[in-house]
Amino acid sequence: MNQHVICIQDLSCFGKCSLTISLPVLSSAGLSVTPLPTALLSTHTGGLGKPHLLDLSDSMLEIRHHWQELKLPVSAVYSGYVSDVGQVAEISKFFDEYPKALHLVDPVLGDHGHLYASLHEELITEMRSLCKRADIVTPNMTEAYALLQEPYREGPYEKTEIYRLVKQLYEMTHAMVILSGVWLEEAYLGCAIYDAHKPPQIQVLKRLPYRFHGTGDLFAASFLGAYLHHKEAMDACVIAMRFTSACMEYSHQKHTDERYGLLFEPLLSYYIDLLEEE
Repeated sequence: MNQHVICIQDLSCFGKCSLTISLPVLSSAGLSVTPLPTALLSTHTGGLGKPHLLDLSDSMLEIRHHWQELKLPVSAVYSGYVSDVGQVAEISKFFDEYPKALHLVDPVLGDHGHLYASLHEELITEMRSLCKRADIVTPNMTEAYALLQEPYREGPYEKTEIYRLVKQLYEMTHAMVILSGVWLEEAYLGCAIYDAHKPPQIQVLKRLPYRFHGTGDLFAASFLGAYLHHKEAMDACVIAMRFTSACMEYSHQKHTDERYGLLFEPLLSYYIDLLEEE
């Protein structure tokens, strides 16, 4: 039987992000994906005006009760953007429901040094608690400082600072830390990994000067797809970086509005090829 992933994120009707990215990417990795929307939005929250938002916390509860009856075989529970503390509580209950599954938390709080305006301190506090229940957390640099309750620091960064961040995030969560947006030199950007069994690792690629919405969602989903495809964590990170970078370049070549998200669909075959590489 294929591995089965429950993907708990918002559904933004316009502007590719969250479920509209994770569903096709994880499916192309050969995984069976069951979506669970945390909220329904007319658009994402990044530069397209104030969206209509429907909180689906109550529906998450009813869906969980129905799935309890079905006894779904679940390999991983993957959570992303949430807009209310009630949604965080429901995600925790899904972790309880599937204790043997891999629990991945993408703590979607902000980017480029700024937290999302729609988030309040209680929600950020609850996200810290949720990360402590994860097996893997995938923050970017902005989110790493927020989770550690430290002021954001602009890059480029020294390796010692990256190692400090991932070590302290591990000590806080006891989860494998996949830190994206690691900027060591002007021309290079990448990610760092820390877990209990290996020294911290850093990998970088050419830094691209684009800010497409949904890039972090694409990285996290393609990392998880590769990781569940039995790749080592750093190999999965490299696949996610290569795929995300290719999608950014392609989207730029097609003159895509950065607010609308990445044109990743035409490159899904490239992602599949990356998964098949030895």
